[in-house]
Amino acid sequence: MNEIEKVLQPNVYVFAFHLIGDTSSRNNPLWNWGEDFLESFTTEKFKSYLDFSGEASNLRVDLLPDISLNFETKVSYSHSELDVEGFAIPIKIGDSYALWLNVGFSDTCVEEVSPQWLSIFNPENLLGIVTGEEFLGETILITAKLPSQPQPPSREILQSLADKCRNALLPEKYRPAFNRADVLFGSPIFEYGLIKQTANYRHLLVWFPDSEASEDQLNIYQKEIVDLFFYRNKIIKAFHNSREIYRLLFNFYRQVEDTVNSLQQRIDELDRDLTTENLQEFKEELKKLLKAGLAYTQALIKLEDYDNTIAINLNNYTDILQKICDILENDKEELSILNHFSRKTAPYFRSQIAADLGYFRHGTHLIDQAIASIRGIVEIEQARNDRTNQIALRDSEKGERDRDDRLESTVQAIGVGLAAGGIAASSGTDELFKTVQNHQIPIVMHLHPFAFSFSLSFAIALFSAGITWWLTKPKNG
Repeated sequence: MNEIEKVLQPNVYVFAFHLIGDTSSRNNPLWNWGEDFLESFTTEKFKSYLDFSGEASNLRVDLLPDISLNFETKVSYSHSELDVEGFAIPIKIGDSYALWLNVGFSDTCVEEVSPQWLSIFNPENLLGIVTGEEFLGETILITAKLPSQPQPPSREILQSLADKCRNALLPEKYRPAFNRADVLFGSPIFEYGLIKQTANYRHLLVWFPDSEASEDQLNIYQKEIVDLFFYRNKIIKAFHNSREIYRLLFNFYRQVEDTVNSLQQRIDELDRDLTTENLQEFKEELKKLLKAGLAYTQALIKLEDYDNTIAINLNNYTDILQKICDILENDKEELSILNHFSRKTAPYFRSQIAADLGYFRHGTHLIDQAIASIRGIVEIEQARNDRTNQIALRDSEKGERDRDDRLESTVQAIGVGLAAGGIAASSGTDELFKTVQNHQIPIVMHLHPFAFSFSLSFAIALFSAGITWWLTKPKNG
């Protein structure tokens, strides 16, 4: 069968999401981007009509409660002019804003057109290029009916047509790669965008509703579809952020390994006693490891937070999906493109993060062991130094005490000697001198009485001092 070259009533739906953030509600970047996009189709500005009065008390709020921002206009392509219409619906969901935009051909348009007409629905290539840390992502949905066919087209033919729609809407540098084919409300749908391409991920769906029932269901569940895409984008944003933390932890882990190996080598090369320089180096290394350990732990906690974010939003996603299935009274195969995300994709995200946490938690043990080893070395060396200082201090104090004791002994000896000499001098040395002279001792015969008295007193003083010093001197050992 030949390829399909024409489509009916092509439409573009954009579901974009942005955290509320710290800026004023009316100046959120999402509103500015939305008005820039709509400027090519209508003069209506929705930002000035936004009503934030109910957003504080409600989880989900229509920010244009009393206004329906619909528009009709004419667009030209390849020397033809056709009528198009669209709408803008700004919403607050939880901690974020959502903007649902539509522009396309009306249900009354019966003219078959080339997929290239979709290029006029991306003025100035504004689709798919919203950026910023607080931008959660967007899902672009292209819908188009198929012209009457003699027999149902094959999947290959439909995918080729979906590729043409993608290529017409988005310039080459912004075109996401084909991911998978599935069904939505029983009609074929093609998904573009590989989630693992975190640096340049875009999500595009091309849907070919093959019955009025399929189209009606999209309108009936429009609120749920917006919410599903919101939770989907929050999950993917959390996973992409977790990959940044993964890369940070991976580099951190390698640095810690290198540091620990280097420390072990330095420890093995050290002499028995650390020098003061070695000790200071280990102390500095300990400070670095403590700081690194804190940063590493914070990164692990952040990774766990992203896992929790995925778990919470996946639960919300699954609940909404089940709600639609309950109303449809069928299984989730009617929504297999949406069910696949909750059944396969998001659980894979969680298993990947769980594996990362299991691996990188070993890094905390490695850091703890390195810190404990350095602390042990430093504490042992510090204790040894303290012991040496205590011994030196004790020896110094003992030396001072010995010097004090010797000084005290000497003072006592001198005092006793002087006292004894003074007593001797005043205790009748004249009589003694006369007695010695009467015995005619030669050495004394020629002495003056004063010299005899002084010499005798000095001798007694010296003898008394010597005896006193010997008796009072410090005893060693």
